[in-house]
Amino acid sequence: MMNLDEVKSVVSSAVEMYKSKYDSPFAGNFEVNGNVIFVGDTHGAIDVTSKVFSDFADNADLVVFLGDYVDRGEDQLGNLLLILRKMVENPNKYIVLRGNHESPITNEYYGFKEEVKEKLGEENYEMFVELFSYMPYAAVVNEYFCVHGGLPMGLEKVEEIKQLPRPDVNPDNPIAFQLLWNDPREGIDDLDFLPSIRGEGIYFFGKRVVDNFLENNSLKGIIRGHEVADGFRTDMSGKVITVFSSRYHHMRAGILVMTKEGEFDYAYV
Repeated sequence: MMNLDEVKSVVSSAVEMYKSKYDSPFAGNFEVNGNVIFVGDTHGAIDVTSKVFSDFADNADLVVFLGDYVDRGEDQLGNLLLILRKMVENPNKYIVLRGNHESPITNEYYGFKEEVKEKLGEENYEMFVELFSYMPYAAVVNEYFCVHGGLPMGLEKVEEIKQLPRPDVNPDNPIAFQLLWNDPREGIDDLDFLPSIRGEGIYFFGKRVVDNFLENNSLKGIIRGHEVADGFRTDMSGKVITVFSSRYHHMRAGILVMTKEGEFDYAYV
């Protein structure tokens, strides 16, 4: 475990990297000729994250973390700091997106704030709030939209994400909030969006929303995390791929590999 000065150094470096590398909550468009690794929710599963770096990262040109590094798991702080340290060391290789658990909304109830309080002192939680507020919501990699949650009501073009508020602590903007919280669902095509059981302001989105968004932005599909799965789940005829990399819910941790030929390998850790 790092001491407090080391933790502050890593977090401060990550904040400065986010500020200097990205000028908005959109991380950008990336065309990659080699392998790309996509990692879903880890929720403190530092053993899974360590395996990503030891067994997968060396064979990839880009690694995309899809959010939810903290809350629920055994070593949330260590998991987050490991990812941040790798990102700071090699910012061109790692994209670390924001999940719905990178927020005070969840940290108060699901464990991260309490873990920080125990290990570092409650007064040091605020540096993580600032860090989360600068994390980007989305990226496009090889014509795939990468996001933690899903498509929000009112978002037609990817470029519109650049106009979202930054920093945004909770976040409060409805489109930003839904990027982190929404889920795909089959069978709601006529409604497009349906209120989610997750809570107010959160929606399920259907196949027509996915098809229109992909067509409007000349994209092939969506890669996201956010929902518990046995490693993976596909929706909308494979246009939406969910990656889940935590074993907290007693299922397998999946790591999605996009090969340089554009094919997908579904690996388990």
